[in-house]
Amino acid sequence: MSAGFKESITHAPVSSQKPYAYRSKMGMFNSAEWIVVFDDFLQAEQATENQVGWTSIIDSGATIVDGNEHGGVIDISSDGTDEGAVMYGNLGIKLNGKRFFMEARVKVEDSDDNIVAIGLSDLTSTTNPEDLWTTQSDFIAFGSVTDGDATPKLVHDKDNGGPVTVTPESDFDLNDGEWHVIAIAFNGASTLTDGSLKAYVDGVEAASATTEAQVPDDLPLAPFFGARLEDDATDIVSFDYVRIVAER
Repeated sequence: MSAGFKESITHAPVSSQKPYAYRSKMGMFNSAEWIVVFDDFLQAEQATENQVGWTSIIDSGATIVDGNEHGGVIDISSDGTDEGAVMYGNLGIKLNGKRFFMEARVKVEDSDDNIVAIGLSDLTSTTNPEDLWTTQSDFIAFGSVTDGDATPKLVHDKDNGGPVTVTPESDFDLNDGEWHVIAIAFNGASTLTDGSLKAYVDGVEAASATTEAQVPDDLPLAPFFGARLEDDATDIVSFDYVRIVAER
């Protein structure tokens, strides 16, 4: 995962920052101006059958199940053999000049080796779940995307130029067995500058893209969320309240 990545550090979030600022900057979501997708997974078993707009890629040792007997939570688990799963939306998001954010509630078992990610990705030649946040030619991903490290990172690449990894200075830990809201947001710049793309944990800015040339903005990309679990078959990664808002 780390081979060939360019490392950079973002500034620590300021204490005066308004929580969930990426939401309020967009105001009301008029349907004529915005695409809004929200999924509470009330019928999570249907999600794997592509009846609610999601398509899944599941490793042979992994499962996607409804983690709540009343519906409402997607659980990804594995048989303890380093397997995972991802779900991607059947729509294309193109960032250039368009405001966008994606957020999800996630809960990851307390293991630094478990991986969770949300983001946007090209789907060309995708065969493994983690392809969407590691090897695609164009992608943006945020989460605990590095083996052995529960610190969330913002990773992005454009045209196979070499993935850029941005690590927060502040101490964020996603893999603590608690629910967190993770998000990525784009400010709609038609000419990318440092800071056009940001990532958040529980509404607080965690990372900001500092290499604008490697932010993919010229292709429609599919929104996704997914996980890969390591060698403990009892571990579970849970997703809920996935929301995607994109300017038309």
